[in-house]
Amino acid sequence: MVAIDYNLLRPLRMLLEERSVTRAAVRMHVSQPSMSVALSRLRAHYEDPLLVRHGNRHELTPLGERLLAALPKAIDEMEQVLRLQSRFDPVTSTRRFTIAGIDYTIARLAPVLNRIVEREAPNVRFEFPEADRVLVNGFPDSLRTIDGVIMPHGYITAHPHVDLVAEPWVFLLDAASDLSEHPTPDELLTRPLVHNLAARDGMTPAQQQLQFRGIDMTIAAVTPHFFVMPSLLIGTGRVALVPEGFARIAARMEPRLRVVASPLELDPVRDAFWWHADREHDAEHIWLRGVIERAHRVIQNPDERDIKIDLP
Repeated sequence: MVAIDYNLLRPLRMLLEERSVTRAAVRMHVSQPSMSVALSRLRAHYEDPLLVRHGNRHELTPLGERLLAALPKAIDEMEQVLRLQSRFDPVTSTRRFTIAGIDYTIARLAPVLNRIVEREAPNVRFEFPEADRVLVNGFPDSLRTIDGVIMPHGYITAHPHVDLVAEPWVFLLDAASDLSEHPTPDELLTRPLVHNLAARDGMTPAQQQLQFRGIDMTIAAVTPHFFVMPSLLIGTGRVALVPEGFARIAARMEPRLRVVASPLELDPVRDAFWWHADREHDAEHIWLRGVIERAHRVIQNPDERDIKIDLP
């Protein structure tokens, strides 16, 4: 096996994803002969053809399939290492930050975060992927692939975080439902449930608390998106158990919805911004955490729109 040139990792990924020297060259903005040379060097390194022609197309060898599965994470971690800096200038930075979360938490944070960043770091870019089951069930290792995730306490432990919003759980339901003005636990908890599926093991923290009390609600519909829930409640006798902030937003957007306080005392949902310990001393990430704290304080105190904190 010949010595590897780490500059070949990106061409390798493009070749494996495109299964074509021509298409890989286009994506890399290089000539086709240059990409052919890269493929030859990669084949020599791995002692494997990687791409094998079948008819008028190429297919990956078994090693090629394994490399394709491993490359995105490997390249991302390498880029994280190369981006580490002792100092960070947000004004000139072109850093891309990736923050995962459910649609409701991102919708609440993003507008304030954008206002701060447009003023202080105009070339910084954010991506907000969904905190799906693959990510959640992969904690804590999956945190290495992103800059952080906004999730309630209970899903992640023993990792650095910044505490954000704490909200009570409430029930959201169709206002035309035949429930009384102050429904009893039996009236609410025997109703079919519209369930959010971003959770580990398919349960939200509120449902975990109910199960601990021996209460298992019947699930009638499932969605990973909070803002889809209203459409699954209107015109039905179903209920959803959600954070109060989302319930109030949903009820303002859809007057046919009604918010009901939980008749049972439940521990509130406590959101936090979590990151992997590998990023603890990254100057860029330290700046990000400060901005998120500032944005959270603005959300909690809407009149204080110019909150500033000293950067480390």
